[in-house]
Amino acid sequence: MAHNPGRLSWQEIATTQAGVITIRDAVTAGIPRTEIRRRLNDGRWRQPFRGVLITDLVPTAGPQHLWAVVQAIGPDAVLAGGCAAALAGLVGYDTQPVTVLVPADRRVSAPPGVLLRHSARLQITEIDPLRLPRRTTPTRSMIDMAEWAVSRALAQDLLADAVHQRIATVRGLREALSRRGPISRRTLITETLDRLGADAPHLTEIMFRRIERRQELPPASYRVEGQPDEPTSRLTVRYEPWRVRVEVESTASQPVAQGGPGQDTLVRLPARLLRTAPDDAAAIVAGALRERGWVPPTARPHQALAS
Repeated sequence: MAHNPGRLSWQEIATTQAGVITIRDAVTAGIPRTEIRRRLNDGRWRQPFRGVLITDLVPTAGPQHLWAVVQAIGPDAVLAGGCAAALAGLVGYDTQPVTVLVPADRRVSAPPGVLLRHSARLQITEIDPLRLPRRTTPTRSMIDMAEWAVSRALAQDLLADAVHQRIATVRGLREALSRRGPISRRTLITETLDRLGADAPHLTEIMFRRIERRQELPPASYRVEGQPDEPTSRLTVRYEPWRVRVEVESTASQPVAQGGPGQDTLVRLPARLLRTAPDDAAAIVAGALRERGWVPPTARPHQALAS
């Protein structure tokens, strides 16, 4: 078969698509239909969907199946929802069936085992520009997952895990929600993002300083690791004279204090504890400080007045 300069061969096309190519592209690249039929008949190739060929039979799942789905639906098909989120790294959720978005005015039949959804508001900025096959960005994928979840509780868990697994940021999810258009769970998603944002360091620091004043804890230095408006970032509070360090983060499940002779005391606090039980959080920090020799103002002996 002669090679046409300036045009990709069918092998080059298939290689970039996990071994998948449409019959149209294969013919355009120069392979006769009789040869395509021959390779299908002798088992060297496979046709999973109408108009789609799999030329590499070794990988039978994963990216190859997704490429076949997208190619079967057409050039405007975009992987979405749980499938796209899983490709972005989200773990712990069922990604079946494969979900594909197409424009609202597109009429096409879904291949077997594929859920087809229509969208009138899918912008080019909501399609991941760096990864193939075409898929929605992680933030759009998570908003869609929350909207399509079978329950409100699952929708909330999805958003929380997306943030804690660093698939998306609260800010990015808010922006994706603003572009999403009318959806039934807008209020639920907004409230969930507000609760997640309440664990961000800049709000956590405000709550911590309030606790310090109320409990008369000694002055401390503050440092934020990461974005101050993201709950996955960490607030570190240091009480240098007493060698006590407090780390506040949303991913901590339980308060923990550790340290020994010759070591700094490290106190880890869940960010939610400052909201739900501020006195308990203050007691834990005060206890670590007292073990290091700090004396609360109320326990200090009164100095005699000068005569």
